[in-house]
Parts: sequence; C-alpha cells; structure tokens
Amino acid sequence: MKLAPVVLFTFNRPKHTAETLNALAANQLVAETNLYIFSDGPRNTKDFAKIKEVRTLLHAMKAQSIFKNVIIFESKENKGLANSVISGVSQVFLEYDSVIVLEDDLITSSDFIKYMNDALVFYKDSDAGSVTGYNPLKISEKEYSERTYAIPRNCSFGWGTWKNIWNEIDWDVSFYDTYRKKYFQRRKFNQTGFDRSIRLDRQMEKNVQSWSIRFGFNLFHMNKLSYYPVKSKIIPNGWDGSGVHSTSGIGNFNTEIEKCTINEFKKVGVDQVLLKKFRKLYGGGLKSELKEFLFWMKNLIK
Repeated sequence: MKLAPVVLFTFNRPKHTAETLNALAANQLVAETNLYIFSDGPRNTKDFAKIKEVRTLLHAMKAQSIFKNVIIFESKENKGLANSVISGVSQVFLEYDSVIVLEDDLITSSDFIKYMNDALVFYKDSDAGSVTGYNPLKISEKEYSERTYAIPRNCSFGWGTWKNIWNEIDWDVSFYDTYRKKYFQRRKFNQTGFDRSIRLDRQMEKNVQSWSIRFGFNLFHMNKLSYYPVKSKIIPNGWDGSGVHSTSGIGNFNTEIEKCTINEFKKVGVDQVLLKKFRKLYGGGLKSELKEFLFWMKNLIK
C-alpha cells in the first residue's frame, strides 16, 4: 500500500514546530512516509527571526533522514494559513490520491500516521468527505460504544482527505447566495454548532480567511460526513495565544491522547447524542442561536 504523505504547515512558532516534529518523528511507519512542509513567509520584519529559527529546525529534521523524504517549500511572501493550505494540499495532490494534513501546533500519538492511513483506506469511496485523528469530545462508553463516529462537520486538527473530494471543492463557494437566506438550510448546517453559518458569512464578507469553513460547507453541500476516533490521536498545544486560537474554551475540549496499535473502523450513522455534544461545544446555547438569527436577518435585507 502506498502511504499517504504528511503535509505540515508552519509559520513563526519554533517551539510548537519542534514539538510537532518530534512527535511525528516518533511515529510508526515514519521511515516509509514522505513529509511535505510548507513554511509561510513573514507578515512583517518582526517575523523574520522566528521564521528563520523554524526553517533551521525543518532542515535539521530533514538532515536526520528519519522520514522517507522531507520536501520543504519556503515562501518568501506571507500567504496566510488559508491560502497556504489550499495551494499546498493541491500541489501535493498532483502526485497522491490521499493526504494527511497537520499544522505546527499538534502533538500526535505514535500511531497517528498508521491510524490515518488505515482510515483513509477504509473510508475511501464511502459517505466520508474527510477523516481526522482528533476527537474534541469527552465520550464515555455508556454514551457510545464504537471506536469511531461520524459527524457532519470537518475537523482542522490533523485531518485527511482524498483527491476526488478535494478536486470537487468550490473555494469561491459560488452557491453561497442560494443558501445564505434559507433559514432551514442554515439550521441544518448549524446542527454541529451555531458558529458554522456565522463563520461562513464572515468568510464570504472577506472579514476572515478560512480554508476550513469553506471545505466544511462544501462537504455539507455534498452530503459528506467526517469520521472521528473516540480516543484522540492528537493533543492541540496552540491554545496559548501564539496562533489563531485563543485560550478561551480550552477546558471544554478533550486533551487526552491514546496510543493503540489496533484500529477498528466501522461505517456508522450520525449518533444524535454526539451530535448534541458537538452543538453544545461549538455554540449551541440561546445566545449563539440568537446571534445566528441576527446574521440570517442581516442576509435577508442585503
């Protein structure tokens, strides 16, 4: 089996990058895995020193010959995370049928690469649009007995997808205008959290730049699910304010990690208990619903 490459996106956080690289280097199958690294350029002169430090780490990892190959792309300009991910993953898909994607603030278990490759093989050509090694929920065995679950919401923390899915993504979201005023369509998209439509609205108004919400909305439009492990293979360590994530809400997320060599996959329907947990985690209260209602009203008068 040809293993999926790992695609890593870095910027100006040497400490986080070193932790991510060290965890990856301890993975099973690492000697058979190609690692593609996209290092974004500086936003201003303050970024130069940190980016240089990150790139020194990247080349040091390459010199150790731990991975099958390490291919590093160093951008002179600052593309931003969204453009970096879209262009970088598209570039790697010129050679591969599936990819595993990481950012520079994710600590992986030693079987993460194996888990993701097995998941990409098992769920290919199914109802899946993506797979992930991260589980944001705290799930007891009484709540759910399987080892994987399906949710109509993608995850940006250590994820994978296939070329045939990626090639169908409309990054301009040209069908947004036929959706934004439809209240019940918005509610359906928001079944995993009322942040979904709000983030999409902000993306389309150019107030933010997110590859994830566009990817997720396309999967929703395609009726595709994302498959998660019940026992997480990832710990995010970027909740310290150093990146795009703040420290708020970290206590609500799962920070446990599992190291297991036996992967059990199953095609399952969406579990309503877990769906409700997602909605609560990502904004399911009255305040969030009211905020989304106001965004919908704003779209009606445009």
